[in-house]
Amino acid sequence: MLPTTSGDHETTDSTTCAGPRCDVPRPPKATARWRFCSTACRQASYRARSRGGVAADTAVPTLDEELCATVMRLLDAVFRARGGLAEGATPRSAEVAHLIGLAQEATDAAVARDRAAGVSWSEIADSLGITFATARRKYGTRTAEALARFRVGPPDGGSGAPEPRTPEKVV
Repeated sequence: MLPTTSGDHETTDSTTCAGPRCDVPRPPKATARWRFCSTACRQASYRARSRGGVAADTAVPTLDEELCATVMRLLDAVFRARGGLAEGATPRSAEVAHLIGLAQEATDAAVARDRAAGVSWSEIADSLGITFATARRKYGTRTAEALARFRVGPPDGGSGAPEPRTPEKVV
């Protein structure tokens, strides 16, 4: 972005928002101070810079493999349960409960993969047929735990959190 002078204000050559993954045009008379299209984009940029994010280049392929493995376990269990349900060897409720648990694991893996790829909570909620708040409440903690192993620190090597204040001694 190269600044140029236009009247009383300094403007930039860039006409799009400086936020991560945002291609929204900036306001028409935006000065150099207006780098973002909205407060949400400015906050997202700050979070990406200060906290560090998920290393998507390593997280997405790994989570794709885990999702495929989970789905294969689910399909294998479905085929095994199909024979067990027909024969009546085990209680049907136990078989169905096991399949529901595997389906939940597959859903958790898919949500974690989507969040690592940058899919928003509202898009995930729409695809699951639930509300935004329900998706965050139900999958937020599990997703954060799944993505914690892929976290990268901020560029300066710190934790991203402010340093704790220590009381000064009065002499």
